[in-house]
Amino acid sequence: MTLKTKILFPLLFVNSSLVFSQEETTPRSYERKEKGFQFGLFLGAGFANKHTAKLYDGYGYDETGKRNDFIKSLMYRRIVIDYGGGNGQPDLVAQAVNVNPGEWSFDETDMPINMKYNPAFSASLLVRYCFDKKNSLLLHATSVRFSLSGNFTIVITTPPVGPQQPGAQNIKTFSITGSEQRTSFQFAYQRMLGDDDRFNVFIEGGPSYTMTRFLKNQATINNLQIDLAAYYYGPQYAEYHTKILKGIGFGGFAGLGMNFNIGSKYSLQLLYNPSVEKVAIGENQKPALQHSLGMRAYYLL
Repeated sequence: MTLKTKILFPLLFVNSSLVFSQEETTPRSYERKEKGFQFGLFLGAGFANKHTAKLYDGYGYDETGKRNDFIKSLMYRRIVIDYGGGNGQPDLVAQAVNVNPGEWSFDETDMPINMKYNPAFSASLLVRYCFDKKNSLLLHATSVRFSLSGNFTIVITTPPVGPQQPGAQNIKTFSITGSEQRTSFQFAYQRMLGDDDRFNVFIEGGPSYTMTRFLKNQATINNLQIDLAAYYYGPQYAEYHTKILKGIGFGGFAGLGMNFNIGSKYSLQLLYNPSVEKVAIGENQKPALQHSLGMRAYYLL
């Protein structure tokens, strides 16, 4: 082997090794299946409007589904009559507020006036069929348990000790709560905007179907818990249950969000969904605006 050959051979070997190494470390092209089914999980929060909150404000409804006046209200019957010493029973309300029997009062001015829904956590499943990388159909099934909260008052009539301002009252504030279950199905067309394979803004919309069910309504006076809905469990309210306490409503929804494709199998979506739907409980049922926001995670089969 000549001196020239001895010099060139190692150089060629090193050069070929570098080329091979560069080819192996070059990232593979981004490949993503454009058509097929995707299954996913949604995590987020729901925000209900206050239209149906008055179902839980302590008035309640009679056997025919008409709203009670104060004397027939659930709050009056449960607090004043059932727990407040009516019909010769012990005055449990007096015990709860630490006064002598009868040294308190509850009238219409003490009724709740500020019932509201609290934001609710939502976790649900969904399936999407992609026709191509921009167009798809989506079925989203969601079950949310909403809670409600508000306040009512009781006036303590125990004679005051020491000087008092004219007209002063000893008013105690307590909580009233409620809860309901909503199960909804949304069927949507979804459209990706833009041509980027990794990030897109998307829009969606379609009809919705919501089943709603009253769960509970409770007043709490310190350690005394009062089930306001006890009257609803009687047989005389059987028809009432289907008219006021549960029902099915229809509506529509829209969506706006951001889509992130992660590799060839996974996608993430951040979205905001307003909807106009009828929540079929209570009286004067009509479509109203609701809101939800959260994140979807998809897996492409």
